[in-house]
Order: sequence, then structure tokens, then C-alpha cells
Amino acid sequence: MPFKLEKQEETVKHFATPLTEADETADITEITGLIPGNIRAVTRSELKEQQNEMKVNEALLGGWEPSEIRQQQLEDDNIGKVFAAFESGSQKPPWESISSGTSALKTLWGQWNRLEMHGGVLYRRFETNNGQTARKQMIVPKSRTQELLHYFHDVPSAAHLGVDKTLEKLKNGFYWPNMKEYVQAYCRSCDSCFARKPKKESTKAPLGTYVSGEPMERVALDIFGPLPLTKRNNKYILVISDLFTKWTEAIALPNQESSTICTAFIDHFVTKFGAPLQLHSDQGRNFQADIFQRMCNLLGIHKTRTTSFRPQSNGGVERFNRTLASMLSMYCKQKQDQWDQYLQQVMMAYRSSVHASTSKTPNSMLFGREVTLPLQAVIPQPDTEIQENRSPDDYVAHLQNKLKENHAFARKALKKVSIYQKKRYDLNAKKKNL
Repeated sequence: MPFKLEKQEETVKHFATPLTEADETADITEITGLIPGNIRAVTRSELKEQQNEMKVNEALLGGWEPSEIRQQQLEDDNIGKVFAAFESGSQKPPWESISSGTSALKTLWGQWNRLEMHGGVLYRRFETNNGQTARKQMIVPKSRTQELLHYFHDVPSAAHLGVDKTLEKLKNGFYWPNMKEYVQAYCRSCDSCFARKPKKESTKAPLGTYVSGEPMERVALDIFGPLPLTKRNNKYILVISDLFTKWTEAIALPNQESSTICTAFIDHFVTKFGAPLQLHSDQGRNFQADIFQRMCNLLGIHKTRTTSFRPQSNGGVERFNRTLASMLSMYCKQKQDQWDQYLQQVMMAYRSSVHASTSKTPNSMLFGREVTLPLQAVIPQPDTEIQENRSPDDYVAHLQNKLKENHAFARKALKKVSIYQKKRYDLNAKKKNL
């Protein structure tokens, strides 16, 4: 990750050491036995490539010290005028003093009562519609907007997601006038998105609905692949999605045998979240095999399956597969045998993005909080709320209340979306009278 660059570089150099003493034409070798996980040494060309990527990340993360941001805010044509007036402690400037200025200046002037100064940097206080969640958003100088747009849209931990998801991530810690229009223009001008994302197809079949009401009540799974064989010998992805929280796991697999799927499901999902009440899949032989059914019986899981020739019956996970394909394709155009190296980064992007159905991120639905993204770890972020001497019991109670609020909100949103989707989906449906 970007905030562990030095450690990454040391690791790369360490495992590259055998090659510095080897023949110039040495192939990739496997180091087995003493090193856990069969970590492989890398060739000189791979080492150089990884080091170049580190330099790009280092450049991306540079220049975010509070003193530098403060100076850039002062030098910004619009922020600078508001900054100077606010820092001096004077009252809100009269309209006449800014009426001839740009629309961006007038927007900042209209935000005067929500401005705050932290560490010499100007922030905006942002509250959600219900007024229960407040954030401090750094007011971004125009000279830094493209850098943030690149990070929150283009890098693997952003995964080239759409306008709404990119905007919601930015709003967690940043603000500038007309930010939505900037995000829309950036995403629509992205060549990778234009080339890779498929066009939506119209639907005609009637839609049946099932709305989950609790986490891990109904979990869907599917096999995505085959994909190009990777150097780690992976060819498929096991997709596991909780249909209530929208938390999704994607696990690289060497094959799609029932035994492999059962092992991955237990090791990567059940051990973390427990066994779900229901497990829904298509009618693939690997999901209908005796070993798979015996696993469900052992864990007390009720197994359901899709209708024959009707993949829409597993629509949530099928839709995610298209999103996953789009995200991975952004980073594997030239090196399609490296998709498993990007898999967990793009999953991080997905789980930290607001889902259209719940209006919440999977992170907040499952954990009651957001995770810290790499760039946010190095950019100064003032504490939204200061909690002193909170006991473990108090924290647990706070977390339970937060999850209860999120889940209640999501139930309403899911029900509303389900009704809307069915109404729209069935516009072209034709009911046959028998």
C-alpha cells in the first residue's frame, strides 16, 4: 500500500538478492521451504518495474503537509480571499465585496458559517441529511483537484468506479466548489472507462424480488471465470456476497472443483463472519455436488439455487461480476496474467463505496464505520468527534447503535429500490394466461 513504501521496497530488494548473484538470463525462480507462502524471487526487470511504481506512489503522496496545503490555499484565486478574511477573525465579507468574483468564490462565501480552521488549514464542516454524521472536509486548491480525482478514480484501490461512488469517497474528506461536475467530467473523459465498461442491455423478463433484512441472512456465491492463468496458478474467482450489507469477498482460485470452493468458503468467509442462514447459487455442478451439500448440512445452512436458464435469479452477484470485470480490466490490459495481484485492492475500493441499493458502504453496514484509505492516512484529517476515556462497554454500545441505525436505514432503502426495480423491470414483461 502507498503508506508502506519503504517496507515494500526493502522486501522487494530482499527477495531479489539471489538474482544479483545469478546469471543475467536467470528465469523466475520459486523459493520454497524456509520462506512462508512460497514467495518467489523477482527478475531485475520486475524489480525495476515495482520500484518505478513506488516512485509514482511517492510522487502522488507528496505535498500534503499542512504547511504546503495552507500555502496553496492562500495562493488559490478563490480560496485565498476567503481564507484571509476568515483567518483574520473578521465577520463574513459583504456581498458587494465578492459580487464581481467567480462562481467558485461566491460558493465559498456562501459556506462561511461552515468553515473551520485546523492546523492552519481551512476546512468545511459537512453534515449528512439526517444531521447525525459530521465530517471535516479539506477545502482543496484548484491546483490539487486533478491529483485527487486521479487517486480516487484511477488507482487500483479506486478501481475506476462510477461518478456517484467516486464522489462519495471524495466527500469523506475533501471539498471544492462544483465538485460533482468535476467528478462527472473526469469520469466521462476517462479513456479506460469508455473502452472497457459494457453498455447496459434492456431487460424484458418479469422480476421476482427477495429482500434480506439482516446481515448474513442470505449469501449468494458464484464462480467468475475462467480468466488468464496467473503466475500464482489462479484461473477463477469465487465471489461471495451478503445480500443485505452488500459485503462481498472475491477469492482467487486455481480451479472450480467443489472441494476447492468449500475450502475457500470456510477459510475466507465462515471463519470471519460465521455461517449464513441461506446460501444461494446457480445450478453449476460444483455447487450441487455431494461434498458441497454435506458442507451446508454440517454448518446448518439452507441451500437454495437459481431457476434453470435464469441467471437473473442470482442477479446481485451477477451484476457484481460485471463490475469486477470492469475494475480488473482497468489495470490488466497489458498483463492479464497479473489480475490476482490487483484483486484485493479493487475489492477495497468496492467495499468503501456507497452501494446504490442501501445508500451505505458495505464497510459501514458490516463494521459500523469506514476504513481509512491509503491516501487518507498521510493527508491531515482533523478528528470529527473526540472521544476521551471511552470504555470498551461504551464503545460496544456506540457501535451497536450505529449498526442499528445503518441497518434500519438500509432496510427502507432496499425495500424502496426493490419496488422501483420491479416496476421498471416489468414494463416490457408480458404475462401469459394459461
